[in-house]
This record gives sequence, structure tokens and C-alpha cells, in this order.
Amino acid sequence: MNVGQGVSMTAALIGTEVGADVVNVYAKNADGTRGAYMGSEVKVYRPTQGALNFEVKAGSLGMTITSAKVVYTDASGTPFAAPSNTFNTTLNIKVPEGYVCPGGATTCTFTEKTATPVTFTAPANELYLLSEQAAIAAADSCVDGSAVLASGQGACAEVRMNITLTGQDTLGTTRTINIPQAQVRVYVATVTEEVR
Repeated sequence: MNVGQGVSMTAALIGTEVGADVVNVYAKNADGTRGAYMGSEVKVYRPTQGALNFEVKAGSLGMTITSAKVVYTDASGTPFAAPSNTFNTTLNIKVPEGYVCPGGATTCTFTEKTATPVTFTAPANELYLLSEQAAIAAADSCVDGSAVLASGQGACAEVRMNITLTGQDTLGTTRTINIPQAQVRVYVATVTEEVR
């Protein structure tokens, strides 16, 4: 078997989302009843990091991903959440090689391994690609204060993440994997009312 042909894998980020719990604010009339609509506010935002999945081709080297650069844009490519639209973070994700041991064994010699495609999902506890600033800006995009909102409504931003993963392959060569335009679902999760 020839070792060291290179890295042949693709990555995708799915399931990243930001839910916004919104409150519609109304003025309080002199008699204490609900008056005119004053605006809507985000009370709580609920970010979900999503899942980072890899499809490793048969015979590919493995890779240890040590960093990620994320650039947030809207659907048209315009920077989103500027000046915090670029986010750099460290990671420690070990993506397996495109070889497996016979019979599902966890260890074997290289000559016993068979070139096989492998799917891999990065452990969720090691994944931090949606920054706090971008999540807050995404949630805030759901309200503009001009109209009363209901669950699921809102003109939430269409946020995208352009991700560059960097690390070293099994032989120590620096490699990058790009994930263009990974979608972040942004939505109004709940709506309550407040009279002030």
C-alpha cells in the first residue's frame, strides 16, 4: 500500500441556528391596560453550534484540525455583524484516515488496513464556530420594532459562515479545508408580551 498520497476529504457544517425569544412591548394606559405597541425586543437568544461532518475518501490521510477562521456574511456575501464578522478559534479535532482495520478492530498494523471511505462527526464539545457576537447580531436582526411579531415571523437575517479549517495531516503537512456558505438558521422561537 502506498502511504502519503494526500488528504482527500470534504466537510460540511449543518444544523447551526440562532433562535430569538422576542417580547412585544406595549405602553401602559393610565388605567393599567395595554396601550399602543412600542416595539419588539430580543429577550434571549439561543445559539446551536450544529454538527461538523467529514466525508473521508478511501486511502486519504487523516488530519488534526487545530484552528478555524470563520467569516460571517449575509446571503449576498456582504459582511454580517461587522466589525465582528471574522472569528478565529482554536480546535483540536482528529479526523480519521480513510483506512480501517479488519473486523472493526480499533488497532492493527498498517499492512492489515483496508482503504475505505469513512464518515466522521466532530465531537460537539470541541466545536465553537458560531461566535457570541454573531449569534447576538443574528437574533437582533429578527426585530426592527416596526411591527408586532408572532412565533416564526420576523425578517431575520440570512446568515452564512465561510469556514477555513487548518491543521496537519498524518505526515505533518499543513492542510486547509474550506466550507463555503454554511447556513445559519435564524428564527423567532417564542413571542411574549409586556406592558410597560
